[in-house]
Amino acid sequence: MAVILTAQQWNLTIEHLNDEFHICEGCCTANNETIFVGYWNSDAYIVKIDEYGNYIDNRLSVESKTLKLLTIISLENGCYFVTGVSKSNDDDYLWVLVIDDDLNIVSEHFYEKEEEYADSEFYLYGGKTAVDDDGTIIACVNVYMPFYIPETYRIRAVYMRFNADGERLNSVFISPGEYGSSLFYSTNFEMTSIMIAPNNDDLLVIGRGEGNCYSFLRFDYDFNMIQHNVIYEPTITWSTNDTDSDHWIDDNSILLVTYQHDPDIHNKAMLVYGKASLDDGIIYDDIWINKKDTLNYTIGSHSMCTANDTTIYLVSLARLGNWTAPANMEIYLTNKNLEILGTKYFYDEMYYCPFTAITTKDYGLVTVSRNNDKRTHIKKFLREDFNPIPCSVSETLKEKITAAAYPNPTNGTLNIDISGISTNDNDVRFKIFNADGRICLDRIVNGTGNLLTVDVSGLQNGAYAFQIVKGNKTIISDKFIKE
Repeated sequence: MAVILTAQQWNLTIEHLNDEFHICEGCCTANNETIFVGYWNSDAYIVKIDEYGNYIDNRLSVESKTLKLLTIISLENGCYFVTGVSKSNDDDYLWVLVIDDDLNIVSEHFYEKEEEYADSEFYLYGGKTAVDDDGTIIACVNVYMPFYIPETYRIRAVYMRFNADGERLNSVFISPGEYGSSLFYSTNFEMTSIMIAPNNDDLLVIGRGEGNCYSFLRFDYDFNMIQHNVIYEPTITWSTNDTDSDHWIDDNSILLVTYQHDPDIHNKAMLVYGKASLDDGIIYDDIWINKKDTLNYTIGSHSMCTANDTTIYLVSLARLGNWTAPANMEIYLTNKNLEILGTKYFYDEMYYCPFTAITTKDYGLVTVSRNNDKRTHIKKFLREDFNPIPCSVSETLKEKITAAAYPNPTNGTLNIDISGISTNDNDVRFKIFNADGRICLDRIVNGTGNLLTVDVSGLQNGAYAFQIVKGNKTIISDKFIKE
């Protein structure tokens, strides 16, 4: 391994060459350390990194068994609750561990497949975990199982509750025939998110539902389903694809990130960042993060990472131009008001393909990605790395406004004349694009005045375009130089 340090940033590189290696999940500890779990060949793998980039790791091995760790969450007692699977030719167990801060096993349990899915062709993989208000742990585990058509398979989920020692308290498997054919009959249900409702013990699970659409399922404390809906964006007819969320707006609506295919433009998939109602599944307010020749998808785990209301990261896999182009990584710093505050793009010979991401206690971001030289990179970013751009509206004497946009070129602030534009209804947005046409900023313009002042000192030197949009109409469009 190699570690590169810069201030409180770091880049841990794990060289695994042609080995089977994968990081599945991670969490941030109370001490602002990050810990990730996965597998390395047939061994379970754990790595913990402190805020300065120092790390310890552990490979757990059992002869004649394949071990994979799937999920990890931090417990109040300083330990970590980990789920995994233990496989051999004759068995397939859910493996539940509690590990201490030195990555040693404190307790572990092996749970056999239950009667509803105990057929030898069934196997367990993937999952999500969350801690409920009473300290019990909810684990949702995917079950790969035969379907009613011979030689076809579908993914279902089993929901389990554990205490902090890893002892299972109850378990519910939702069979294909339950809750109507529209939800489970002919499709997979593979989870992308689970969240505890803010004011009660309800559990919200997001995953693939009808067709290729994504659905949410809401359960009470005992895993009785009390609500389900298909998530959809009403302005287009194409189905909602991979969807992720970790942020509640209120008890009946969530923030989410998904992506849509544009039916009018071949080879275009756009990230959609929006607010969804749990009553009907509609994404009722959103922004589309798009560029004509780029395909953007959400990643497999934690595409949305929330540090607080003003620091929400969207991490996406992007391909330039077509479906077979190399995978790269794009990261957007956003807030709960659906504004883009800053961005980072990774387009180079390394071809970073992101797998998972988590936020840290200092409001930074840690991503896990792999490149084409068979190395995995665990990278720590600070919020400042995304160049959040402040904007403000003020009233200025008309004779002091010297141009539509000035000074130009600029190395600090850019002033834009917005005389005659009403900015009191939250329907005016200011956007900046770089020379490649990629978005750098998308802010709601608030306040009363005739001058918009933007601090662009954090942008790299170069040419940029900006727009002021009111509703769906572009009011002002111009360019400036940052030097």
